[in-house]
Formats: sequence, structure tokens, C-alpha cells
Amino acid sequence: MAEGRLHLTVRTPHEIVLEIDARSLRIPTETGQVGLRPRMEPLVLAVEASLVLVRTDGLTKYVGTAGGMLTCDGTQATLMTPLAVVGDDESSIMAELDRVLGEPSAELQARAMLDRLEGRILSEMRRERREVKPPLGDGS
Repeated sequence: MAEGRLHLTVRTPHEIVLEIDARSLRIPTETGQVGLRPRMEPLVLAVEASLVLVRTDGLTKYVGTAGGMLTCDGTQATLMTPLAVVGDDESSIMAELDRVLGEPSAELQARAMLDRLEGRILSEMRRERREVKPPLGDGS
């Protein structure tokens, strides 16, 4: 890593999407944009779905992310996200991110199916509890 740079790694569950030495990063969070620079205090951020801006020497890269978690120790930053799209043009990255997020993935479909199954199991358990009523006292 070059002096005065922050080494950024963008990871999805399936691959490393980007590794680059950056002068600065701009990260979208729930409360607004957070700027990162080399030699800063360590931090952990919850990243919102949007664009991460990566500035290098004379270059700007954009990382469209579906949200995730970012850790930074002042020399290295790692963004862990379920989905990332990387490029040099902000509008094309946002369009690609919108397109990809609009398509149901196998992973999202599996999660939705598990949520429905869990809901049915809980519903069945509640119904069974209502049917098995505690015995009434003899009134004495």
C-alpha cells in the first residue's frame, strides 16, 4: 500500500469486487455521508444502499452497494456487502444497481421462502396453544 493511502477491499459473499488504494472514501450511512481518510481513528459503519465514492490520484470510482458493514483501522477499509457494482460513471452504476436490486436473486427468494415457512410454523404453534386450554378449576 502506498503511503498516505487507504487500502479498500469490497467483498460480497461470493467474491472480492474491488481492491484499490484510495486517498479518500465517502460512505453513505443512515445519518448522512461519512468521509474516510488514511490514518483516521478505527471505526465500524453500517452502510446504506447507495454509492460509495472512492477517490484515487486523479480518478474517481463509484461502488454501488446494497448496504452492508464497513470496518476501517486507518490503513485498511473493508466493505462487506451482499451486492456491489463498480465503475467510473455514477449514473450508469446507479442504473445497474437499481436493475440488480430489482431482480429477485436465488438467495433473496430462499430467504423469503424461509420467512413464509417460519410464519406458518409460528401460526400453527399459536393455533395449537389456543386449542389446548388449561383445565378449569372445580370452583371450590
